[in-house]
Amino acid sequence: MTKGFSLIELVAVLLLVGVLATAATVSLVPVAEGLLQVRQNATAMRKCRLAFARLSRELTTITTNAVPVGSMHSLQYVFYDSAKTLHARTLSWSGTPGDPLTLDGVALTDDVADFRLRYYDRPDDAVFATTWSANSRIIEVMLQSRVTGDLLAARLVPRNVLFSERSE
Repeated sequence: MTKGFSLIELVAVLLLVGVLATAATVSLVPVAEGLLQVRQNATAMRKCRLAFARLSRELTTITTNAVPVGSMHSLQYVFYDSAKTLHARTLSWSGTPGDPLTLDGVALTDDVADFRLRYYDRPDDAVFATTWSANSRIIEVMLQSRVTGDLLAARLVPRNVLFSERSE
């Protein structure tokens, strides 16, 4: 009897190793794709949250008498900086998913499925307007991510609006 492996045994072992390697590769590809998608979703949500935080800061600095134009997808407003200097700003979105949300022409985020502004006269109002009016005191901002579909929304009160202004 000779010591060692026969050719048939070596071929069988190589076939088994090949089948196991193929099975491992096939099962790991979806895991890797899932990891990439999770990373992409996290990046998209981070971009949306950063844009939303910037919007929140910007819109709370508006003076209520300094909004010449406000519509569903754009807002022109004036605010005071810390040195009490007036600055005019324009926030806009074209209404086309995938187009960027811009502030003075600079993209805040390019991951926009939907962006809407709604205007309310009082905090307890259920009825909103799609355009700014002289009575508007609250701005509701809604930003939806195109990648994840998540919706960020908040009602913001410009800093120079007092609750006593809104009571009738």
